[in-house]
Amino acid sequence: MSLFYSVAYRLGFAPWEHAGTHPPAVRQITALFEREERGRRAPFGSALDLGCGRGQWAVTLAQRGWSVTAVDLVPRAIEAARARARAADVEALFLQGNVTRLRETGIGGGFRLVWDFGTVHGLDPEQRQAVGREVSAVAADDATILMLAWAPGRRGPLPRGASRRDLESAFEGWTVTDEEPFDTTGLPAPLRNVHPRVYRLRRA
Repeated sequence: MSLFYSVAYRLGFAPWEHAGTHPPAVRQITALFEREERGRRAPFGSALDLGCGRGQWAVTLAQRGWSVTAVDLVPRAIEAARARARAADVEALFLQGNVTRLRETGIGGGFRLVWDFGTVHGLDPEQRQAVGREVSAVAADDATILMLAWAPGRRGPLPRGASRRDLESAFEGWTVTDEEPFDTTGLPAPLRNVHPRVYRLRRA
């Protein structure tokens, strides 16, 4: 998958990012963030964006009052994310690194919110287990994980997807407290047909 993403960003092919710009998707994700912020005032604490790409959601979280650290494997994506943060005049830390080896990036710990807009579901079971261990090590005791995942299926170089059971197996000690279909209104048929869902996980 790492080679696929490197080539995709070099060619400017990132439909997973375009999906996040559609108004129904933006409204849904905004509501998810608002739920985690309810009853609190900014600053909300540390947030970790797994596979941040060109930084759309990392910048959004920073604008909302989170202290954001974002990780992506692709240097070109990280460069674009830093440029986006500068243009938005927000502070966020963007690190090139592998989400299966988060601690090697020196990101620290105590993250209260972990956000994944479709990274973990593209990994194989062993890699998902590694991400689960790494996230558990750097997340705060009261942390929440919000994660977008396609339904499992064979799609060539595209993400293979992950079920609720797959995610709970990978994130040992966490449980899914909520799940909902991701709003695909207005998206191309290939992105509607993967039946994406958003999962909320908390420590068991």
